[in-house]
Amino acid sequence: MSFLELLRIELMKVKRGKIVPLIFIAPLLVVVSGVANLYSYFTPDYTNAWAAMFIQSALVYAYYLLPFSMIVVCVMIAGRETGNNGILKMLALPVSRYALSAAKFCVLLVFLALEMVVFLAVFVIAGLIATSNAGITETLPFFYLLKWCVGLFLVGDYRAF
Repeated sequence: MSFLELLRIELMKVKRGKIVPLIFIAPLLVVVSGVANLYSYFTPDYTNAWAAMFIQSALVYAYYLLPFSMIVVCVMIAGRETGNNGILKMLALPVSRYALSAAKFCVLLVFLALEMVVFLAVFVIAGLIATSNAGITETLPFFYLLKWCVGLFLVGDYRAF
């Protein structure tokens, strides 16, 4: 079996689970609460509102909710594997254990990247609503936000090792 086939099989297995809706919970929770807390401090003269909102949201998200949600995703994937002795059946096939482990790790990276994209999208939407309601005319620093989201993704990958 090739690595791409293993990757396709792993993605097909987790597609049937409730993992994708779970990925939306942590970013929604942290961004909405972070922006709502900071929203009360905004004035039209406020400078650097986007950076303040991002730091407020990303600190809680990166240190607590992102690792916790990835642990929950790993447990859900492991539960699917051991539910009907699926891992035993898979290892009985002539499949490299290293390739199988690498495919599972790639699936986890896909979920981590998906969660970071959801975090960025939810943050931009909540930030646009908060700044427009507060009358702040500061432009959206998209590349600043993208740079730090990519950094969070790379830190999340580093923690996985």
